[in-house]
Amino acid sequence: MDGSNNNLKCRDRVRFVLDLANEVALAHTTVAANSGPAARVGRLIGWVPPGEGWVKLNTDGASRGNPGVATAGGVLRDKDGNWQRGFAVNIGVCSAPLAELWGVYYGLFIAWESGARRVELEVDSEMVVGFLTQGIGDSHPLSFLARLCYGFISKDWIVRIKHVYREANRLADGLANYAFSLPLGFHSLADRPAVVDSLALEDVNGTTVLRHVRL
Repeated sequence: MDGSNNNLKCRDRVRFVLDLANEVALAHTTVAANSGPAARVGRLIGWVPPGEGWVKLNTDGASRGNPGVATAGGVLRDKDGNWQRGFAVNIGVCSAPLAELWGVYYGLFIAWESGARRVELEVDSEMVVGFLTQGIGDSHPLSFLARLCYGFISKDWIVRIKHVYREANRLADGLANYAFSLPLGFHSLADRPAVVDSLALEDVNGTTVLRHVRL
């Protein structure tokens, strides 16, 4: 048998094995990429002013335990970041999602009462945004409050609902934390409390915070 033919066959077999190994490795990498943790990328996150003719409503809830002592807070601002109206509410004891929904409810209340008719509502709870945009079952324990929020949203105005990261919702978070120091109940804030001055100014100045987000 010709030695050159044997060498050629050996080289062909080696190439076949190498190609097969590469295909297996590529398939393994693809599966790992699809089933592993989602890739993340660094983004600078901060409060973004509303569009011309709109006001922005940021709300948040806080709970020291789930359930636990809970509060909510929110603020209505114009395109220049000027304080229009705010609120802080000391709820008592409830779950974290319920506190978030109370924040939305009272936020919509102050927005409607202030005469706003084009509102960008931002909330940092994906669950709550889902309730407001996709609906909630009648048997869900939070359905009663979600439906109160729907009642406001369905009024004669435009409300755009959006999920944001907490870095873009820091003033509302500050107001919710401020509410822990207040008596039980709802507190309307015509003027900005001094305790959140630095957060409000950072938003106006366009301060951002680095966050690693999923692609």
